[in-house]
Amino acid sequence: MLKSLANSWTGLRAHQQMLDIAAHNLANVNTVAYKEKRVSFADLPARNLAERRLPVAGEPPTPARSGRGVVLSSVTSSYEEAPLDFTGNNFDLAVAGEGYFRVIMPDGSYAYTRAGNFTLDAEGNIVTANGRPLDLHLTVDNWSGVDLSTLEITPGGEIYARSMEEAGLPEAGYSPHAAVKLGEVPLYRFVNPQGLSYIGDNLVLPSAASGPPLEGRAGEEGFGEIRQGFLEKANVDLGRQMVMLIRGQRALQASARTAVTADELWALTLNVQS
Repeated sequence: MLKSLANSWTGLRAHQQMLDIAAHNLANVNTVAYKEKRVSFADLPARNLAERRLPVAGEPPTPARSGRGVVLSSVTSSYEEAPLDFTGNNFDLAVAGEGYFRVIMPDGSYAYTRAGNFTLDAEGNIVTANGRPLDLHLTVDNWSGVDLSTLEITPGGEIYARSMEEAGLPEAGYSPHAAVKLGEVPLYRFVNPQGLSYIGDNLVLPSAASGPPLEGRAGEEGFGEIRQGFLEKANVDLGRQMVMLIRGQRALQASARTAVTADELWALTLNVQS
């Protein structure tokens, strides 16, 4: 009975974790570029059951074995393509295909994201919703002479904007209202995205499992294209999450019932012996 209680406890723990993951997915159903988490289970190594020590003629029989329960072996991210939601905002960007944007952290290090809900800060920098600057390859020293309301980012990541007639732009040699190339938005990808470390705020960091970031241009060498005015939606499948909740609840109830039954049998055994 004690083994039954131990096995039941592993089931309770594993399926509670399963319910936690499903709840996390449902909570992020409206999070920009969120990737659905999926769970995998594995059985624990079996143990030999106690046997009577009787003489056996010939080859000894295979000992009876009993399992030790279940464990949540892994939580992986689903990289199924999610639909793009049109916003019309010039600073909203989505990657149609493979690739991450790179942002600069307060300590100068880099993090990566697919959430392209960018805005402008007080200094005219393109930043994430939490103020992390988007890492760009700029071809001009500053953007003071351009009208950022006309910002245009091509599918290949090139950044253009029109110059302002009244801004006094002789330094850069801009013609009034002419389209000016400001730079490019590079993209990054990883050999094994499953190995990325999630740090919150829609940001990930590379790890030894993911490999180092590989830089490239949008639309080339396996990288996706950039879509301006769009945001990538979460790829959470609500139907799959509801099934996951129901399966987790039923498995949790079954494990709890097994524990109760084992406890009742143990109490019955103790009463008989007394």
